[in-house]
Amino acid sequence: MSVFKNEFSGFLHIVLYCFAVIALFLCVLLLTMVVQISCMSAYTYDLHEIDAIPYNRTGLVLGTSKYLVHGGINGFWTARINAASDLYHAGKISYIVVSGDNSHRNYNEPRQMRKALIAKGVPRDRIYLDYAGFRTLDSVVRIQRIFRQKNITVISQDFQNERAIYIARQHGINAVGFNAESSTDNIFTTDIREFFARIRCVLDLHVWNSKPRFLGDAIHIGDKNIDPKEAQMLEDSQPPLPADDIADPEAGEEKNEPGTAEEKTAGEQNGRTEDGRDESEDSKDSNNGSISKSARSVPAGDDGFAFMDLFSAR
Repeated sequence: MSVFKNEFSGFLHIVLYCFAVIALFLCVLLLTMVVQISCMSAYTYDLHEIDAIPYNRTGLVLGTSKYLVHGGINGFWTARINAASDLYHAGKISYIVVSGDNSHRNYNEPRQMRKALIAKGVPRDRIYLDYAGFRTLDSVVRIQRIFRQKNITVISQDFQNERAIYIARQHGINAVGFNAESSTDNIFTTDIREFFARIRCVLDLHVWNSKPRFLGDAIHIGDKNIDPKEAQMLEDSQPPLPADDIADPEAGEEKNEPGTAEEKTAGEQNGRTEDGRDESEDSKDSNNGSISKSARSVPAGDDGFAFMDLFSAR
C-alpha cells in the first residue's frame, strides 16, 4: 500500500510540475503579447507632432463618458474632442467617425461628441456616428466592416491608441494614432484598467476570436451622410468583407476632399444634420439611438472604476 502511495505521490508531483511549467509558459507568452501592444506607440503621434502625422481620409474618435462619476466634465473626453478638431482643421483628416456607447436610452456618447465637434467648427456633414462602439474592438472592427475604411487615424489617449492600433493591424487595417492629452483624473485606476484591458485584448484576438456585438449594412464615407441608426443592426455576425470591397482612399475615393465643388454640392444635398434635421431637434430625440436594452446603468469610461470593470475596460 505504501509503495502505491509513493508512486501515486510521485506521479502527482510530475503532473503538478508539468502544469506549472505550462502555466508559466502561457503567462510569459501572454505578457509578451501585452508588451507588443506597447510597441504600437511607434505608430502614434503626440499633439506637437501634428505636422508630421500622415494624412488619412478618416479619423476614428473612440468614445468615453462625457461626465465623471463623481460629477464634472471628464478630461479624457474633452481632450479627445480637442484633438479631433485640431486634426481636422490641420487638414490631416477629412471625415470623422465618432464611435461610442449608446446601449442605454439616456446615454449617448456619439451624439455628445458630434455636438461638441460641430461647436468647434467641424462641418456636420463631415461627422459620422457609430452607435455600437461598446468597446475598442467593436469600434475598430466596425470602421472596416461597416464604414469600409482600411486606412484610419485613431484619436484617443496614448494607452488606448496603442491597443486600438494593435487590434487594427491584426485585422489588416493600416492605422496610426493621434494622442490626445491625458487627464490626471483617476490615473491610477485608469492604468489598472488598461493593464487588464490589454490582457483581454490579447485573449479576444488570439484565443476567443471575438467579434463586434453588432454589425449591419455598410455606410460609405463621403456618400450621403445618413444616421447610422437608420442602418439595420444585426446581431448575427456577417462574413468578412473581401479586401476589394473595402474602401481604399488611394483607389479613387479621394475625389470628395474638402474644397471640391462636387463635395460642396453633396453637402448641401445631405441636409443640415447627419439625419437631415435641425440641430435643435437633436435634443428632442436624443434617446432614439438606443440599440440595446441590456445596458449598464452607469457606463464606466476612462473616469469610472469598479472591480468588474477590470475586464470590461474599453
